[in-house]
Amino acid sequence: MPNGILLIDKPVGFSSFQIVRLLKKQYKKVGHTGTLDPIASGLLLVLIGKQTKNFLMMQTFDKEYVGEFVLGMSTDTYDISGENVYNSQTSGIQGSLQRFNEMAQTFVGEIEQRPPRFSAIKQNGERLYKLSRAGIKVTPKSRKVFVKSFSITAIRFPIVAFHTVVGKGVYIRSLINDFGNIICGGSLLLSLRRVRIGDYHVMHAKRLGNILY
Repeated sequence: MPNGILLIDKPVGFSSFQIVRLLKKQYKKVGHTGTLDPIASGLLLVLIGKQTKNFLMMQTFDKEYVGEFVLGMSTDTYDISGENVYNSQTSGIQGSLQRFNEMAQTFVGEIEQRPPRFSAIKQNGERLYKLSRAGIKVTPKSRKVFVKSFSITAIRFPIVAFHTVVGKGVYIRSLINDFGNIICGGSLLLSLRRVRIGDYHVMHAKRLGNILY
């Protein structure tokens, strides 16, 4: 495949950049259309050869996710990979599925969102996660992003399942952190799976091992 699009079902534990590096051993020109954190799984669109010129256009596609988060806890990365900075008693948390979805609706549409300190966004030419890991205090700038839908699908306190469809630039970790803040002062992303990018679905993706070998 000198030119084309690879649909990969990324496993947990790999970063998007690691997968691109692996594929560069087989293809000269490789890129992807949207980063997935190592703790996340699901659809990664990898562009090969001349398809890489469509990078910016494909970044604008809607992205669909399912996942779970934990109420009453938060970390510096907003997910289970970070350092615990907040832990509260969740026994007193109240809320029906209907009530949680009513609150979730306040995050639908164009919203102001502050990215995590541990993210690939650049500040003064440096990635924020590199500055944060070096112990340098950073405050990411908030920006306007678009959330097409956000719903709570199940509650098993303190674990909550969700489904969301978002536009370009939305950090699901920030979305979950902000939602948790209005419920009980904090929450962290437990698991995340990307199931769709535009018209491309993870059900049509190949496992990494089937592509590399």
